[in-house]
Amino acid sequence: MQSEAAALSVDGLMKQYGRQRVLEGVSFSLRHGEVAALLGENGAGKSTLAKLLAGAITPDGGTIAVEGRQVPLSSPRAAIQHGISFMPQELIYVPRLTVAENICLGRVPGRLGATSPRAIRRRAQEEARTFNLDLPLDRDMDSLPLAQQQQVEILKALARRSRILLLDEPTAALSSSDSDQLLQLTSTLAARGVAILYISHRLDEVFRACDTAHVLRNGRLVQSTPVQDTSPHEVIEQMLGRPPEEADFTAEDRPATRPVLELAAWNRERTPTLRDVSLTVGAGEIVGLYGVRGSGAETVAEALGGLHDDVSGSTVVDGRQIKRITGPITTRRAGIAYVPADRKSQGLVSIMPIVSSLSLTVLHSLTRFGIVRRRRESALAARLAQQVLLRARSLNQPVGELSGGNQQKVLVGSRLAVKPKVLVLQEPTRGVDVGARLELHRLLRALADEGTGQLLVTSDIEEAVGLSDRLLIIRDGQVVHEIARPSLASQSEALHAAGGPQ
Repeated sequence: MQSEAAALSVDGLMKQYGRQRVLEGVSFSLRHGEVAALLGENGAGKSTLAKLLAGAITPDGGTIAVEGRQVPLSSPRAAIQHGISFMPQELIYVPRLTVAENICLGRVPGRLGATSPRAIRRRAQEEARTFNLDLPLDRDMDSLPLAQQQQVEILKALARRSRILLLDEPTAALSSSDSDQLLQLTSTLAARGVAILYISHRLDEVFRACDTAHVLRNGRLVQSTPVQDTSPHEVIEQMLGRPPEEADFTAEDRPATRPVLELAAWNRERTPTLRDVSLTVGAGEIVGLYGVRGSGAETVAEALGGLHDDVSGSTVVDGRQIKRITGPITTRRAGIAYVPADRKSQGLVSIMPIVSSLSLTVLHSLTRFGIVRRRRESALAARLAQQVLLRARSLNQPVGELSGGNQQKVLVGSRLAVKPKVLVLQEPTRGVDVGARLELHRLLRALADEGTGQLLVTSDIEEAVGLSDRLLIIRDGQVVHEIARPSLASQSEALHAAGGPQ
């Protein structure tokens, strides 16, 4: 790392909404070539701090300095002018423009107000070569996988000569291999002197890729330390304000139970393909299905959610054969509840109140002559909210106002409303903080103890081995390996079978 003035420093930063102090006296610095993690539970103040640094909101107190000079970041444009670029979790790009055009947004090459597609492509190609990025410059942005979209957005920031990058949960929706590529890119940029503030819930990535850990709790900075001088256990304790509970979420040894889900010879010709996938889930059993992106794991989960009607094979739920899966209604009526990977686009309506979100899947049972019986709906929502340990001001609060962890609890709770025989969970703790993750895992184990069979489809290897009673590994559309009663020591075995790093 270079020894010059700090790339970014904040001193006594404060932000208050009404009587609520969201940030209180936050001070830290970020050096050139440093990758610093910003950690904390949802609601700790991470997003507010990022918005202040990105110029989206203004502080109520304190100062921000770039290269040792105090600067007013009164707008996102001002932040960019001072070399700060923010990449939010929900990427901001123009979907129908090409990759090259998105890279050059705001700085299109030309003379006298005129430009050309050739000039734009040439400029974008030069920028990509500078950072050794191989990007499909002529394709539309919305045709790219998320990992490449993120690379484009990072390159767009670097093309503006930004020397400070703020990355908000950049790997939350990525597979392990795509996450590795992004972390390698951040390492390359840091070696070139770029300062990176990395907001994440994934402690394994933090301890692998970051130099420093800054922990926020209730708006205050409670820990700033080199990663090598702390531990995941200590960081979690600082985030929660108490020692983390040592929890073993795997079930005790017990005899095999009757199967509530049986898949036999599932096949699919379209990509991602499936080839003779067969598996069973017993009552009260959590079966993990792990594989890298494109392995077919997501396809199995989505097909059980009714999103693919081109899968052939036998499907039996609680002893009853499903002749053909034609859509979500088919699987729901059979007793399968599906928790999708993307709660914002597939699971929840952000403007809908919590009470309606929790009752949406069973609304037909709460109506009479087409009119919703509000008292019954409220009673159901209150019971589900208590079951999932939901934290909200009111059940009439819009679900979009909740933290990511509480939104996920609403999503799971809405699926429990149908009292399913089988719960299919796709990335159930994606984008939630450590505390919410523990609570969701505890909830899933409690549901298993009550007899609910669960198929857990996750790209989080730690979650896969820590929560599953049995773990199936899928690779190239085939189940290639099974681990009975996996433990944390099984990670290497699972990764090897999936074709990932060893």
